[in-house]
Amino acid sequence: MSRNQESKMKILSTASTLFQKQGYHATGLNQIIKESGCPKGSLYYYFPEGKEQLATEAINRTKDFAAQELRNLFSQHDDVIKALECFFGQCLSFNPKIAHDGIPLALISLETWHMSEQLRLACKNAYEELIMILREKFIQSNWPPEEATEMAYLVFSMIEGGSIFVLTYKSNESLKRICKSIIELIKLKQKEIRRKLRNEL
Repeated sequence: MSRNQESKMKILSTASTLFQKQGYHATGLNQIIKESGCPKGSLYYYFPEGKEQLATEAINRTKDFAAQELRNLFSQHDDVIKALECFFGQCLSFNPKIAHDGIPLALISLETWHMSEQLRLACKNAYEELIMILREKFIQSNWPPEEATEMAYLVFSMIEGGSIFVLTYKSNESLKRICKSIIELIKLKQKEIRRKLRNEL
């Protein structure tokens, strides 16, 4: 990686962390410049449209990283339940008192959807890609496409909702309960799907 690319990635990494910890409005460009250690001119060179462009690219960076991690994780497990149990284990591994790395999209989505169509669409596209990865995993586990789609949306909706409780309570306990309920719900639905398939034979 060239020095110029290193500077851009350092700015993006710093911005991503600050947006996650402080939110969009509380994070200023001067703070990003200071904490990244990059010259002020570098930020405006790589992100000439300013903070909104930087946040959009930070969201896309998070999406690409999360999507790759999810694909790698899911490739290690044939069964969707085992894959999700492993995924939930990772979701619950971060400390909400000192970091927000496990929930990068929920906060910026809530904060910016009404004031920036560009950021709203970036968050929407990120959610869609992650949901479709999970949908494909359900289909690989012999779920019908419609049920796979519905369950994938439900899983991510519950996880993102649970992330708000995590921050509010500064505890993972509520998210643990949600993850447990998701697995139980999937097991029930999977039994129903298999029963229908047997009856159709």
